Order: sequence, then C-alpha cells, then structure tokens
Amino acid sequence: MLFIIASIALFAYNNVLWKKNIEKENISFLMSYRALFTSLISIVVLCVFVDLKTITTTDYIKIIIGSFFGVNGLFFMLSALKNVSLQWLGVYNMASILITTTYLIIEKNMNLSDSLLGCFIIILGFVFFLHSSVESVMKIRFRQHIMLLIMSISFTTSSIIHWENITSNIPPVLIISVQEFMVFLLGSTMVLWNKRTMKLRHAVKAYFLPITEMSVVIFFAILFSLLGLKSTDPFISSLLFLALPLLTIFMSSLFFKENIGLKNIIALTIISVGAFLLHYAKMLMPI
Repeated sequence: MLFIIASIALFAYNNVLWKKNIEKENISFLMSYRALFTSLISIVVLCVFVDLKTITTTDYIKIIIGSFFGVNGLFFMLSALKNVSLQWLGVYNMASILITTTYLIIEKNMNLSDSLLGCFIIILGFVFFLHSSVESVMKIRFRQHIMLLIMSISFTTSSIIHWENITSNIPPVLIISVQEFMVFLLGSTMVLWNKRTMKLRHAVKAYFLPITEMSVVIFFAILFSLLGLKSTDPFISSLLFLALPLLTIFMSSLFFKENIGLKNIIALTIISVGAFLLHYAKMLMPI
C-alpha cells in the first residue's frame, strides 16, 4: 500500500510537470523525448539487476498488450489535459473503478465486503470534492468526453493486464522498459509524421533538464505503482488513485501559487481517512 501512496504522489507531481510543459510544447515531441530517457533508465536497470532467461514469448506478448493500452491511455490523457481541467480526470477515474470492480467480481470471484467502509468514505470524499468544485470545472466538448472515456478504459485495461503480469512474477522494470519504448516509438512516429524538424534541435536543448526530471519521476511512479499492484489489486489501487486529482490540485497550489479552498482540504482529509481504513481492512484479510 505504501508503494501505491508513493506512486500517487509522484504521478500528481508528474501531472503538474505535464500541465506546465504541454502548454508550451508539442505533445508528441514531449512524449518521445521523455520516453527516450525513461527507456534508457529502465533498460540499464534491467540489464544490471534482472535475469530475463525465465521470460517466455507469451510473457512478452502479455506485456506488449498491456503496454499498448497504457500508451493509448497516456496519449488521450495528454490530448485532453491540454484543454480541460484536471478535475475531469478524477471524474473519469470513477468510471475506472466500475470497470475494475466488475472484472474482479466476475473473473476473480473476489469478496470486497471487508473493504466497503474504506471504499465508501473515499468515494464520499471524492464526490464532496466534485460538488464543491462544480462551479470551477471547465466545460468540455463531446469530443473531449470521448477522449477521457478512451483514456479511462485504456488505463484500466492496462492496469488489469499488468496486475496479471506482476502476479505471474514478471519483473516490473521489464514492463516499464517495454511500455516506455512503445511510448517513444509512438511519439517519434508522430513527430516525423508532422514533419516537425525545423526547431527540433533547439527544443531538445531547451527541454533537457525538464525532461530529465519528468523521466526520473515517471520511472519511479510506474515502478511503485506496479510494486503496489503486486501486493494489492486493481480495485483497491484505483480507489486510492481517486486522491490523485486532489493531490495534483494541492501541488498546483504549492508550485503555481493557486488558491485551494477549505472544502477541497476537507475532501482530501476524508479521502485520507478512507485510505487508512482501506489499508487497515486489507491488513486484516486472510492471505
């Protein structure tokens, strides 16, 4: 559970970095540039610490499929994030919980009754946040709703597939390296397709330090997320990730001096209490 909490904090900070940089630069360029760095980091760690002899062709196929959905979710998230409020990401995280819960009940026959109190408090806190922020939520178009829906389905599917991969003892670093390499291929293809070459050298130099920071942050965010999935399940993980948009707003107030209302602070506190109860219930569950 601590891995997931750390991952949420890093993902929130990563969202702030994305929001800051995509307002000034092309999405595909930033995707490919960041993924290049993250791929190199993960490949080095992979070569030094991981033995790949036990990984089968079937394992690689499952990793590629899960990574495909992760890459797809990232693309649609960034496309929507460029024009919509971060609060809408939280709204569509609610849809992710419904998809994940349905999967676990149907396919895994999991008993979720022991976690209902923590789940209820987390959802209550999140709904309270949405209600208190309804006036500030940016109106979006139908096309952007479709983008966020595809993002939600893609991230949820990726999370479920990678959960299966992790529980099959596939190294998390291998999953990161494959997924980030696929992000790099997609981003690079889009850059070349758009024939964006005139100012590319200047952009590479100008964004070297920001991209380095983003690469390190997202590497550990994904790593901690996968390690957290290994010790819990996608349902608990997706519920805890409801705190992500709230924490993102809190970090925005720190880094960009944006005002954060008292009701949002109360909502964040409620979700934190729910997360603690969820963690406590999980500890009491039989292994």
